Amino acid sequence: MRNYNACSWVAGCAGLFLSLGVARAETGTEEKTTSEETTSGEPVCKDANMTVSFATASTKLDKNARGALTGLATWMKGKDERTVKLQGYADPTGNAEFNQQLSEKRADAVKNYLTAQGVDSERISTDAYGATQDRPPTAEGRTVTVTACDKPVVAAVTPAEEPAPPPPPVAVEPEPAAPVTVVVPPPAPMPAPPAKPSGPPSKIGIEAAIGAGAIGFTDSSTRGFTNTGTSYDARLIFGSRSPVAFEAAYVGSAQGINALGLDNDALLLGNGAEGNVRLNFTTRRVQPYVFGGGGWTRYQLERTSTATSSVRATDDVITVPMGAGLTARLTRSFFIDVRGTYRFAFNDNLLDVASASQGTGDAPLQSWNASGRLGFEF
Repeated sequence: MRNYNACSWVAGCAGLFLSLGVARAETGTEEKTTSEETTSGEPVCKDANMTVSFATASTKLDKNARGALTGLATWMKGKDERTVKLQGYADPTGNAEFNQQLSEKRADAVKNYLTAQGVDSERISTDAYGATQDRPPTAEGRTVTVTACDKPVVAAVTPAEEPAPPPPPVAVEPEPAAPVTVVVPPPAPMPAPPAKPSGPPSKIGIEAAIGAGAIGFTDSSTRGFTNTGTSYDARLIFGSRSPVAFEAAYVGSAQGINALGLDNDALLLGNGAEGNVRLNFTTRRVQPYVFGGGGWTRYQLERTSTATSSVRATDDVITVPMGAGLTARLTRSFFIDVRGTYRFAFNDNLLDVASASQGTGDAPLQSWNASGRLGFEF
């Protein structure tokens, strides 16, 4: 980049010297002998063959523009008689008032840079033309053009006693093939922010949840001895973001029980474990599913004596849970879950004696359960 800026500085100086060199050559005389050179007469102004281009709606000078303008400043500081005229333009984008102000600011930006390089501000004039129809074609008119002025160098002559030989031919430097144009590229677009991950860190979905609900027995004879109670559980789910998931859970319950020989505040507690296979219909934010599996529950009586009752003190029951549920993910990690469960029961003898004494037959422990839980997904 330093080499490119140096090239821009040299190109700026070269354009000025080439354009103003012709004007100086035109001031020579054919019949006078030069004893010394002086500057006189009106300044000669030429297009400096330098165009500073800007991005849309911008007044910022990039490194290329600053390199070329540094060369222009060096040329101006070579002689106090050298001046420049800056003409600012804008493209048709926006209204006329905005474009007029923008072209003024662009010309001022170039002037401020030259004065920062040590050029007297009195030697720099600025004009603003907005988005005029005769704006330069370069960069769609988003430019500042430069006109350079310099007083010509003329010879101070004295009368010759003898005819002076004819002056040698003056070598005229050719006009440059093309103007030096500094194009300021538009600013690079800001990179798009990275997309937020939508899934859990574990990818497959590992959930931990705790919950509570209501539980009761489905058989009418069993309901004659027990009340609807409270259930509670803690679960681990593996594969919540997969079509098939696996659950391991602790399940518990507490229900009131009324039977012959029991105290009035007797309590039937259930504690057990179960495992389920879960089929997820979707892996999205709202996730319906069905499940089924197997488990074990130990029922035992609390807050009563069972010595003279018709109910067994404990009973170990094999269960087959099945049901359906719905998970709703509140954030990337937190979720709520509701489900309904029906549990088949086997080897259930807790209330057989009490039921037989009343002539109602068996009292199976099949149960229903409606519950909800709050969890965290890893």
